[in-house]
Amino acid sequence: MVDEKKKRKANMKDVAHLAGVSTTTVSRFLNGNLNKMSDDTANTIKNAIEKLHYIPNAAARQMVTNSSKLVAVLVSNIDDYFSTELFKGASSFLESKGYMAVLFDSNASIEKEREIIKTTSTYNFDGIIFQPNASDMSHIFAEVNSDTPIVIVDRNIDTSIWPQVLTDNYESAKNATALFKNDGYSRVIILTSPIDSISTRRDRFLGIQSVIPNIEIVEIPEENYNKKKIYNHIKDLLTDSHEKTLIFSLKERWFLEFVSLLTFDGLIDNDRIAVTGFADTNTAHAINPHSKLITQNPFLMGSISAELMLKQLNKEPIETQKVVVPAKILHDDDLNK
Repeated sequence: MVDEKKKRKANMKDVAHLAGVSTTTVSRFLNGNLNKMSDDTANTIKNAIEKLHYIPNAAARQMVTNSSKLVAVLVSNIDDYFSTELFKGASSFLESKGYMAVLFDSNASIEKEREIIKTTSTYNFDGIIFQPNASDMSHIFAEVNSDTPIVIVDRNIDTSIWPQVLTDNYESAKNATALFKNDGYSRVIILTSPIDSISTRRDRFLGIQSVIPNIEIVEIPEENYNKKKIYNHIKDLLTDSHEKTLIFSLKERWFLEFVSLLTFDGLIDNDRIAVTGFADTNTAHAINPHSKLITQNPFLMGSISAELMLKQLNKEPIETQKVVVPAKILHDDDLNK
């Protein structure tokens, strides 16, 4: 008959008993905190693990350390290049510090956002890097644990109690618009998702408006929209006036979907009608190299967000609650470098 003791897998208590130390000391060893023990103690634990063929159990380690080593990265829409680069930046930094980033996509849905927050609380993630779908955070306060470290990214929320990593949306939109106003453009057609729900869009709109107040807004839902109808509406707006008109896309997705069609149909001549907007991919720049697009650095924003998260987890002081990463207006010369 097979010995039942031999069949049973060794656990952390077995390792601690054989090594003559506490389970907390074993946990420190498994998490790489060797500075809190002598070399002899570390070697004793190592030998005990090898002798018992112990395989560390993540759940058991979490019970002792109260840390899952998991950080949720909740983005607004994974279809956007910004969101994927944001996750890459956060993941790269977290992995270098022994943590794992887990990507969640709310798909621009506040209801789905709420459900994901519930999930992260249930599975005891150490923290959340969060790109919200709205400036109103009341539904998040109701779901998240009060002591959960959170970093808000790409949203300027004045009432936030958490650190934020932002782009200078107002200034960059204002500066880009001023370049075109100096070239005689007096009218702007803005392509945007609903403006009022997100601070990012509101700040960009206000930056444009501060330079050229003559504005037409083409508001596009995040989902379930009639692309042909919207495109024809944009074309009608272009033919309704002989003013020099700037098409300003507040989001790269709309630049790729609509400006590409306008360019293909020969409506963008970079003389009477020009385009600009926020876009970070080479594809957007290739569609119209003369468009003076505004490019952000979502990878860096993700990295900074992860750094702020680690400071919270390690109980380190945070010097500023808002970190602003400047955007850059690309000119023709920049694209040729």
